[in-house]
Amino acid sequence: MKQRYALNNEHYTALKIRGHKLLYKDCGSIFVDRFNTLDLCSKMTNRLRCKIQQLSLTKPFKHIAREYKLSVTTIEKIALAYIREKDSQHIMYSPEVLGIDEAHLNGSIRCVLTDINEHLLFEMLPKRDKQTVMNYLDSLPDSNNIKVVTMDMYRPYREAVYECLPDAAIVIDRFHVVKLINDVLSDYRKTLCKQLSAAEKKEINSVQKVLNANRKDLTANQNKKLGYIYSKYPELKMAYDLKEEFREIYECTNRRAAVLKYTKWSRKVKQNFSPYISITETVNRWSLEIFNYFDHPYTNGVTEAINGCIKAIARDGKGYSFEILRGKVLYGQAYKTKAIFSYNKFSPTIHYVTGPSTCSTLNMIQNPMDLYKQISGADIDRLKLGLF
Repeated sequence: MKQRYALNNEHYTALKIRGHKLLYKDCGSIFVDRFNTLDLCSKMTNRLRCKIQQLSLTKPFKHIAREYKLSVTTIEKIALAYIREKDSQHIMYSPEVLGIDEAHLNGSIRCVLTDINEHLLFEMLPKRDKQTVMNYLDSLPDSNNIKVVTMDMYRPYREAVYECLPDAAIVIDRFHVVKLINDVLSDYRKTLCKQLSAAEKKEINSVQKVLNANRKDLTANQNKKLGYIYSKYPELKMAYDLKEEFREIYECTNRRAAVLKYTKWSRKVKQNFSPYISITETVNRWSLEIFNYFDHPYTNGVTEAINGCIKAIARDGKGYSFEILRGKVLYGQAYKTKAIFSYNKFSPTIHYVTGPSTCSTLNMIQNPMDLYKQISGADIDRLKLGLF
């Protein structure tokens, strides 16, 4: 007598099924009846197992276990098998614009890869070291289709891309570049505060957020407040003005203009404001990739937006293994497969025709190729809406 769990109108039901158990005397093996509707390994109906598979990607395991009176371990095993099944069906492809970033999850840093044009998260890697990234890039089919790779200023990413995708242009995300100077400005403000009285510190700290804002976004009241601070601390005005000039480099319409504007800015920094010299050193090390933005104006904003979504999934089920977490992110409600049209729609084939004909003996016949390619991944717009 065995118990099997079934799903009956969305309610938990326990079934008792009478079956046969046979012992073969010659070999000592035991055989039991097989039922097409049952999953003997997990002791439940196939219908319930399928239901749990779907729920396991969108709900915390402990909630499912409580609802169906099963152990969390059982739910985890079903989910893991389902994720591996989905992995075997997952379509690997090379996007035209690849985004590489990372997510900080449960004390570990995971590499996240996105299709910038299609707004799809299509892979998460367990590590972000050079070899892990290279192994994945080498596994992509038609990797020569990748024209642009966006990333932050993390050297192993750059080295991996240059080795595996030598023809792709690397673009450093503009928001990471601007964040550099905002961070240095913040450090400078803190250093300045150490030399001041408590009342003066309070004055400067009151404009902390305003200093990080763009000048064009400031209200009249904020400008007035800054004017008062500048009158007392002119060095802070110099820091803010140079920060704004640096940000305005990204308003240039072409690479040449941006390089010229940066050159003037760096010269001014060296002459008048040494705290920003570290910025010039960083930009000089990454100048090719930073200024590639003006030839390929892509950002990693798509990738950055999903990091919060991934962290939310991780919080819902503390202790998820990387494989489980990756499966929930990739194959949950946001997962989709779609077709995108290829630019190379036809391949010309030359056929020679013999015999009398009023037409030319040379006919060029175009054989239609696949008009599209299949891509798959988690829709980032749905992830941002909380549809995990």
